Parts: sequence; structure tokens; C-alpha cells
Amino acid sequence: MLSTKNNLIQKLINVPFVWNTAQNILGANPWKVKIYPSVFKKKGTVLDLGCNIGNTTGAFLDFDYYGVDLDPDVIETAQERWRAYPNVQFHCLDILKVEFKQDFFDHVLFACTGHHLTDDEISRIISVLLSNLKTGGELNFFDVVRQPGKDRFFTRLFENHDQGKFMRTREEYEKLFDPKKVQVAEIKLFPSPDRIIKLQDMLYIRVVR
Repeated sequence: MLSTKNNLIQKLINVPFVWNTAQNILGANPWKVKIYPSVFKKKGTVLDLGCNIGNTTGAFLDFDYYGVDLDPDVIETAQERWRAYPNVQFHCLDILKVEFKQDFFDHVLFACTGHHLTDDEISRIISVLLSNLKTGGELNFFDVVRQPGKDRFFTRLFENHDQGKFMRTREEYEKLFDPKKVQVAEIKLFPSPDRIIKLQDMLYIRVVR
């Protein structure tokens, strides 16, 4: 019976409208809109990998913005949502299979997608994203992290019912960004909002090409 209830909760939370509504109520989307651009030191071109329906696109309207996602439905929604902005465009593609604008971007945003990917997929994607950057460009990685012993009950409940199956600790992510292979310029933790339910904290890793 408990397993059935958990499955129902999982299905309900994973309905996009329900998930986005919950994220707005709990302050997750406004929080992301605030912290993502805060790490960018200059304007320019930005590639947003895993852009979904453009929930945080509004934070980059003074950039030349390119959103990329695998899901054609979310890309269609994003295109309609932001069609009034000529400097904003969206593409449905898999960057591991389709070469996309090499040596072109000043910034790459790789945000809240890592916990949906295996270690191998993340390593391959990092390599591709660095090739998308101009020399001196920056890869800005964000993802929520598990913090055993610190995360509260409802925080863990959200973790356990997230669509992403690869929740990691800070230490596990830092191993994926091996300083022997990539130039890590900064690592920090952004404390999450504490509104109704305390969300997971967000790890930020900045890599320079």
C-alpha cells in the first residue's frame, strides 16, 4: 500500500504543470532566476543546456540567448513563450549527437540537469560544452545536492520523488570536475530558500576554457 502511495505521489509531482507550480510556490524558480545570472561577469552569448520551457530565460534577456533541450514539446512551448524577443532562440537537439556552434559562446549554463544524467553522460557533455565556448569562455554548472545529516525530512522527500535519478553530494560532483582535466575557477554553495519546505542547496562550479 505504501509503495502504491509513493508511486501516485511520484506521478503527480512529475506532471510538468504540477512540478512548475510547486517550484514557484516554494520559491525555486525565482531563486534560480536570481542566482544564475549573478555569476556572469559580462554580457554576451549564452547557451542554456536543458532549458525546458524557458523558466529562467527571463534572466538572460540582455544576452544573445540560445536554449537547447531534447524534448520537442518543451521547446515548442518555450518558443511560443518568448517569441517576442529576437535575441532569444530555442533548439531541439542532442548536443552529443549534433555538432552545435563550436567556439561560439561566451557562456554556457548547465543548470539543474546533472541529476538526470549518469557520470559518463556528464563527463561527455562537459567536453562538448567546453568546445562550444570561445577561448576564455566560462561553463557555469549548477545542480542541487544531497547533504546527508543536514537535509530535512521534507527536503529528502523532494529529493526522493524528483524525476532525476542521480542525486549526488558536493564531493561526488567535484570528482566529475577533475582539476587535472578541466580548469575549475570557482566552487561555491548557494543556500536554498526556506519557504514552507526547505529545498536542496545548489552547488555552483565555474570552469574556464
